[in-house]
Amino acid sequence: MLLTPLAYADDSMDRMIAGLDHPLATARQHAAERIAEAGDGGSAAIPALLRSLADVDTQVRRAMVLALAAVGRGSDEAILGLVSALKDDDWVVRRQAALSFEGLQPAASVAVPSIRDVLTADSTDMRTSAALALSGLAPDSREALPELTAALGADDWQLRAAAAHAIGRLGADAVDALPALASALRDRDWGVAEQVVEALSLIGLPALPVLIAALEDPAVAVRWGASRALGRIGPEATEAVPALGKALDDPSIQVRWATARSLWAIGPAAEEATPGLVKAMGDKDWVVRWSAARALGAVVHESHVDTTVSALATALRDPDSRVCEAAAFALEQMGIAAISALPELSRAATWSGVSDTGDTPVCQVIDVGPAIEEVLMETGWTVRWASVRALGVVGAGRQEALSPLTTALLDEEWQVRGIATLAIGQFGDATPSATVAAVAQNLRDEHASVRNAAAVALGEIGPPARGQIASLRAAEADEDQAVRESAVRSIRQVLGQQQEEPE
Repeated sequence: MLLTPLAYADDSMDRMIAGLDHPLATARQHAAERIAEAGDGGSAAIPALLRSLADVDTQVRRAMVLALAAVGRGSDEAILGLVSALKDDDWVVRRQAALSFEGLQPAASVAVPSIRDVLTADSTDMRTSAALALSGLAPDSREALPELTAALGADDWQLRAAAAHAIGRLGADAVDALPALASALRDRDWGVAEQVVEALSLIGLPALPVLIAALEDPAVAVRWGASRALGRIGPEATEAVPALGKALDDPSIQVRWATARSLWAIGPAAEEATPGLVKAMGDKDWVVRWSAARALGAVVHESHVDTTVSALATALRDPDSRVCEAAAFALEQMGIAAISALPELSRAATWSGVSDTGDTPVCQVIDVGPAIEEVLMETGWTVRWASVRALGVVGAGRQEALSPLTTALLDEEWQVRGIATLAIGQFGDATPSATVAAVAQNLRDEHASVRNAAAVALGEIGPPARGQIASLRAAEADEDQAVRESAVRSIRQVLGQQQEEPE
């Protein structure tokens, strides 16, 4: 009687190895899967697994590759067997083999010369598998850099993408590939161009001269890719700040948007570009204004505080709600340095959605309709939410910030009510009794998150909230556990003690 796959459930390794020659393909596959489960303990099966890489059944070969990867650590024979699997007719077998090398490092470095040979094979599919395999063998794969660089010019986009990915994994060791990568930024295929951008960013500092020069390339794709790569390098790309500042005036929206985001990623070291970012707040495209606003919050320097705050305060009246939100986030990031924006933040925190003049769109939500057209809708609550958040930071301790925050306690959106409640808690014992009572009202809000915020805020206010002890006691029986626990802690804070109020 032929054995079924289940017959190997309790078998020894010898029986599982014998199962690799079973007449049933499903039994051979199951035997390989069981061997894989043994991990390093299955090394005795390596010779049989290597023979089975020639199995006529595709599913069996897939299982054999996974088994070899699982048991072959430290075995040159197993690793070279995986190299042979890079030439399999089935793309899944090739991919599984390629992805296995990283998990077998450092022993798998022995395979690099053989994989280089596959990288020059006639078959494009095999070459792609080889490039993918080399990406997991860095830094030992640096000897294959010439072949990988040549593959950037291949006809097949998948091969070009895999080569770029492998080059990027080499980091600074791939400096010789920089000219080819710079040219590949203009690749017609998005999947390739994205891998090239990533590769340049991983090479890092050595790539800066190439990327800075690429910001003035005639091709939009090259300028866009260079800007994004500089942003991914981040704070170390300080040398590129002057060039990025100029790129804020690029005729392409993609480049201007990517440039602002890159300056945001570079952070304080990009303060030289502040004037350009302030100017970008007047860009005709919202996504550029949005990115510039977020960047200003990250790069602002003492010498540019006034102009930055003024630009962001003005942006709180932008036609697009997304820009309004970004301006509020940036002002929050600046903290008390943005105190001059307090009046505009106060207005935005309680704005009803109607422009002051009645004819100028302010902070309107942009939605994309079925016809791919922008449709103006009512203002989004997120503008008020972001502005309330900023008020709690920028206006901390300022009594003039309490009025709009108290108004926001009654906002129609629970998210706004909740963040306003927490913001008021930061005023501590400087909170007026009327405001304390307004916060306590939110202990009865329909949303648990708002009730919890109210309990937390009363605890932060401390002794001035003694008049709300009864309300906090009632909250100890709230249906929500977080509210109950916050109420208990807050009662102790309000009473100024570490244990329960004595009976």
